Amino acid sequence: MRTDGARGATGATTIGLLTATGAATTYDTTIIIHFAIGGKGERKATVSGGTTPTTGFTPASPRTAATLNTLAASQGCVLVWALASDGTVVLYQSAIKSLGSDNQFVEPDGIPDFPDIDLATHCPFAYMVLKNGSTGSTFTIGSSNWNATGMTVAIQDVLFGLPDRPKSS
Repeated sequence: MRTDGARGATGATTIGLLTATGAATTYDTTIIIHFAIGGKGERKATVSGGTTPTTGFTPASPRTAATLNTLAASQGCVLVWALASDGTVVLYQSAIKSLGSDNQFVEPDGIPDFPDIDLATHCPFAYMVLKNGSTGSTFTIGSSNWNATGMTVAIQDVLFGLPDRPKSS
């Protein structure tokens, strides 16, 4: 029997129902997240009022945690939420892209690609598409309220890894 294709998988097997809304900087997961990193099973308890990290991994710092980039008005990005084996929440931020007056990404490829995730140490469980519209002011992840003027936040829970491309809404 061949088992080589089943070894070392990284992925969430349950969705956590990530929410991050309203006049808050925190997040919630309402379901226990069962996940694996390198084939080793783990689980993350539900979170209520969890502190959103202000540091994470960015295109300029893909393997060493650094302060996440802010979004100016008319900018957006993709933010991947992941878990370390000890259950610590970590964030991966994509490149920041410009938004048009319709609050849509204007780059030729549209929405940014997912950032490069270190699947040997982190398991993605959700992602957000953050858009700071033309009426917004500087948005700082973990410090600015999710419902800040001009901000739209679209959340997608994921199972067994990330899809090919983020969806924008």
